[in-house]
Amino acid sequence: MRIPRIAALAGTLTVAISFAGRASGDAQKPKYYFIISGVTSEDKNIIPLAKGLLAKDILSRSEFTQDLGGAEGEAARAAAMRKLGLQGFQVNLRITNFRKEIKPPAPGRRDRQMAIQVKLGVYGTTYPGGKLSFTGDGEASLVGDFAERRMESDVEDMTKTALATALKQAVSTAVAKMSTATLPDSPRRTGKKNKSR
Repeated sequence: MRIPRIAALAGTLTVAISFAGRASGDAQKPKYYFIISGVTSEDKNIIPLAKGLLAKDILSRSEFTQDLGGAEGEAARAAAMRKLGLQGFQVNLRITNFRKEIKPPAPGRRDRQMAIQVKLGVYGTTYPGGKLSFTGDGEASLVGDFAERRMESDVEDMTKTALATALKQAVSTAVAKMSTATLPDSPRRTGKKNKSR
């Protein structure tokens, strides 16, 4: 497989870099506990892959953990988070666009090309509580050659690269927003509040 060309489209690189620089100095100890509570996509086949890549990206950030010492259930987890000084979040992923398109070989090449486009968003609610706390969007476009005899594995590798690129953008944006903005309650929990406004 030829090395694919990736275009990162979300425009969040500056935010991600500035946050990474800030985090590297003061994020030695985890600050946040997270659960991945939902992944949605019209293409159901990519949900397990996307969920795994999302967990991998979040766990690569030193400020996040899934380790509560074996606590099970909401009450036990809440008590463990208080003891460890952690904030808890439920993280959701919504893949709004995922397209694959086979294209003719590039000039001078023999192998056909695969174009992959991904657009997605992540959002997190407090755990426990359900208050909307952060959102982030990511988008990636990738084009790469694939060998006919290895089409399945080559396209799988390109799909992973495109999803991982978009997820990294979305999570970096969301994490940066966590320290700079407070969003309104999740619609499912506002109820009478919205009616009184």
